[in-house]
Amino acid sequence: MNYYRSFVLGIWIKHGARHESSSKNGLSHFIEHLFFQGTSKRNARDISFEIDSMGGDINAFTSREFTALYIKVLDSSICKAIELIGDIYSNPLFPEQEIEKERSVILDEIRTINDTPDELIHDLFMENSFPDGLGQPILGKESTVSEITRKDIIDCYNNFYGINNCIISCAGNFEEKKLIECLEKNITAKTSNKSPVINNANFSSCLKVHEKDLNEIHLCIGFDTFPFKSPYRHALTLLNCIIGGSVSSRLFQEIREKQGWVYNIYSFTSFYYDAGVFGIYTACDRKKINKIIETIFKILKQIPENLKKEEMDRAKTQVISQILFSSESPSSIMHNLAYQELYLEESYSIEQQIKQIETVSFKELKNIASILKEKNFSITILGPISEKEIYIEK
Repeated sequence: MNYYRSFVLGIWIKHGARHESSSKNGLSHFIEHLFFQGTSKRNARDISFEIDSMGGDINAFTSREFTALYIKVLDSSICKAIELIGDIYSNPLFPEQEIEKERSVILDEIRTINDTPDELIHDLFMENSFPDGLGQPILGKESTVSEITRKDIIDCYNNFYGINNCIISCAGNFEEKKLIECLEKNITAKTSNKSPVINNANFSSCLKVHEKDLNEIHLCIGFDTFPFKSPYRHALTLLNCIIGGSVSSRLFQEIREKQGWVYNIYSFTSFYYDAGVFGIYTACDRKKINKIIETIFKILKQIPENLKKEEMDRAKTQVISQILFSSESPSSIMHNLAYQELYLEESYSIEQQIKQIETVSFKELKNIASILKEKNFSITILGPISEKEIYIEK
């Protein structure tokens, strides 16, 4: 992207929360924190001052299926940036004193999530829907993070964080030959194992109510859908816009705008290697929860019969616009390339991605709506209410 002055590079390791044993839950996220706490050449302060001196940004995140480190700088600092992130990725020291400091930070992070119901509900929903592996909380639990040792950290890093289990994705203004030379010079070619999938992602259909003293009831309804590689992914993405993924969606217009029952309601999709979820979230007054659940299922039930072509056209415009907006951001391009390589093992151009959306037919969209209506579902509720007070009739 030589019309930009920026450059962004990510190192994506195929190791996340689902690859951990239940007793070591949170290990990947712990390692992510520790990457920035010192190498054989730099301490944590050096890393912070060096990236700021470049005017750049360096960070990392952990997901259920991978961990990513990324750096963004101006094109004039590419080699310095690669030397820095290469050192962080290739030569972490994991010093004992930093492990204990970050353990305290992570435990505080977990407690913050537990005090943030609109975030906590999503973790609880995944745990309930995928109780083995995939549903484990990314941050881990207080009980498991407290017991992770330096040996656990070093063993995991040595086993799974090498070149056989990662990809490098980049976008922006760079010369490919020079970039590769910098990477080969600064990324240690350490071999590693493939991360094991301990359990297949088996969706559990259930109702779980977590009683907690809150001002509102938080609700998450999810349906077992399709993995990232599924040919149905694009149609479900469009259906998500129609159901609850925009302000013109059926859920938002009926439950927020017409009835005024909630401040916010939305739907979402999550795609993984071997599973997928279509979900709906909202928060409401205790007295309205059953009426809202009833209305949600009523809307879903009606869609295959009364779906309108103009809804599909509007959804296509929304999704294609998001693709084009993302194409103007090197960071978004870098993420998009990585996701395609991780899940599809090939990359699609912007034009190809748009064509995949444009070619979804009205018949296909109605078919996906019919399939969704029959799928197993899971409901998670958080707030001052008991299970016996919840009434569900799909």
